[in-house]
Amino acid sequence: MGGHPFWIHDPTTVTVCDEFVYALLVTLDRHAAVLTRVWSDLSPRDNPGAPPFEIPSTPPVEWSSARHGLSEALDDLTWLRGSLLAYARATADQERARALAWGQPAERALALGVSLMSGANLEGALSSNPIGHAAKTIGGGIPRVHEVVVSESSGNPVMAQAPQSVGERVARIPETDNPIRVERYVDSAGRAHSEVYIAGTHDWGMGTTEEPFDVNSNIALVAGIPAASLVGVQSAMTRAGIKHGERVTFTGHSQGGMIAARLAESGTYRTTGLVVVGSPTGTLSATGGYPALALRHTDDVVPRLGGSDQGPGFTTIERASTSPIGDVVGAHKKSGYVQMARDLDSSPAVAHLPEIPNASGSAEARVFSAQRVSG
Repeated sequence: MGGHPFWIHDPTTVTVCDEFVYALLVTLDRHAAVLTRVWSDLSPRDNPGAPPFEIPSTPPVEWSSARHGLSEALDDLTWLRGSLLAYARATADQERARALAWGQPAERALALGVSLMSGANLEGALSSNPIGHAAKTIGGGIPRVHEVVVSESSGNPVMAQAPQSVGERVARIPETDNPIRVERYVDSAGRAHSEVYIAGTHDWGMGTTEEPFDVNSNIALVAGIPAASLVGVQSAMTRAGIKHGERVTFTGHSQGGMIAARLAESGTYRTTGLVVVGSPTGTLSATGGYPALALRHTDDVVPRLGGSDQGPGFTTIERASTSPIGDVVGAHKKSGYVQMARDLDSSPAVAHLPEIPNASGSAEARVFSAQRVSG
C-alpha cells in the first residue's frame, strides 16, 4: 500500500472504507481460518475420559481448556471484524449525507440556470437527475441519427494474451486518434469472449465535427440520447466479428467509459464485466448482474460532470492522483489511471472487489478509427 490509500464504495454492502480497513479484514480472516483449523484439530483430543496428552519435558496439556481459549479468541476476531464493517457503513452514511448536502443542490442550480437561459421547463432541473436534464437541454440540437465510418489500422497486427487483471485492461485502452481496440478470444469449444477498450474525447471543440469522439457526443451520452461515438464503437465491434449475445468485457476512459457503460447495459451483448476510469458515469447504472468497477481520482473534475452517483451496480474506487495540486489535465490522464489500476491489483483490497471473468489464449488486437459522415 502506498501513501494514498484507496477509498472503495461497495454497492453490495453499502460501505465506504479505505484499503487499510480491507487489509485488516484480510489479516483477520486469515488468522480466523488458522485458529478454526487448530480448534477443529483439537476436537478428537477433547475427551474428558482421556488422559492428558504429554510431551517429554513439558507439562500435560488440557485440551478442553485450550479449545475454550481458542473459542474465545475466535469470538473476539468475529467481534472485531463486525466492528470494522460497522465503521465502514457509518462512513458510507456520512459520505451519502455529504453528497446530498453539497452535490445535488449545486447540480440543480446549474440545471436551473441552463433551463432559464434556454426557456426549457424547470421541473426537470428539480428532479433526481438535474445534470441529465441540463445535458438534454443543451443537446437539443444534436442529431439523433448518426452515420459513422470506421477504419481499421493498417499497421502490423499485434497478438495479445488475454488480460488477467484490471491494470492490464486499463493499460490497453488506446490513444484517441485510434480510439477503439477489440480483442476476440475463442476457446476450444468455439465460444467467443471479447475485450473492448474505448478511449476518451479526441476533439474538445464545440459544434458537430467529423470527429465522433467530440463534446457533442459527451453531452449526448450524459443526456441519454444517441451519440455518434457509440455508433462508431458498435460498428467496429461488428467489423471485428462480435455477434449479438456474445460475451464481452468493456473497458473505457473518460467518454469511452460512458460508451462502455451504455453498451454494457444495452442488452445487445452478454456483458461479463465493465471497467470505467475517469468517466462521468454518475447517473448511469450497471444492472445486469455483471461486475462493474469505476476508478476515479479525487482531484479529477471530469467524473463530476456526470452528476452525483445515483445509478446502482458500480463498485467505485477512489484515491488522489500523483499530479501537482491544480493540474486538472494531469489528474485526468490515462497514464495516471494505469498506475492506479496496477496499484489496485497489488492491494489487499482487491480480494473484496467483484471479480471479472477472464478469457484465455491469444488474439489479434484490432484497432479502429472512426469518422462522422456529414449530412
